Amino acid sequence: MVVITPPYHHPKEISLANAMLERGLPLLHIRKPDFTFEQLQQWVENISYQHHDKLVIHIPSPVINNYPKVFKQYVQLINSLKTQYAHLSTDNCSFVNNHAQKLPYLSTSVHNSTECEKLSTRHQRVFLSPVFDSISKIAYQPTLHWPSFLADWKYPWIQTVALGGITPAHLATVRNMGFDDFAVLGAIWQAAEPLKIFDLCYKQDQLLFR
Repeated sequence: MVVITPPYHHPKEISLANAMLERGLPLLHIRKPDFTFEQLQQWVENISYQHHDKLVIHIPSPVINNYPKVFKQYVQLINSLKTQYAHLSTDNCSFVNNHAQKLPYLSTSVHNSTECEKLSTRHQRVFLSPVFDSISKIAYQPTLHWPSFLADWKYPWIQTVALGGITPAHLATVRNMGFDDFAVLGAIWQAAEPLKIFDLCYKQDQLLFR
C-alpha cells in the first residue's frame, strides 16, 4: 500500500502522514513538484525519524534536467533517509544509467505501452494509471484494459502499482486485475475523515495484498 501526498498544501498533511505511518503505512510517496529543495527538506524533517525509511521522494524532471547542484542535494537527502526507492518520470530513465550507484532502486509511472519501453533493470516498482476515473484530476479516465495489459506484462522484476481513482471499494477488483500493489491519493486527501479511509484501505491491503 502506498499513499501519495497531495501536490498542493493540505492543512493537516504532516499530522495525517505521521498518523498513517504510525498505523503501519508501508510507503509514503512525497510528491511536491512546486517545493524548493529547502521546503522539501523541512517537510521531511517534520516526519518522525523512525519512519524516514518509508519515505519515497519524487525527483521533479526540471531538477534532473536543469539543476545538477539541486539534484545532488536530492540524492544526498534520499540516501540519508536510507529509503528503498526514489521516484522519477520515465522521461528520465535513461538518465538513471549514469547515476545508478547514487540512487536506491527506482519507482516510476507508466501510462501506456510505449513508456514501458523506457524501463530499466534499476526499476523495481511502477505506477500504472489511471486504473479508474481519477478523483484528484478532472476528466482523467482509463484508456487501457488493465487486465489484458498486465497479462502481457514483460517486466517480471517490476512490481505493478495501481493508481487513479483507488478507493477501499475498488481494492478487490484491483487485486483480481493482477496488480501487485495500489496507491491512494484523492480518496484520502479529499475525504472528510482521511484516517477512516486510510484504515479501510489498510485493512484491505492486509487481506488482499500481503
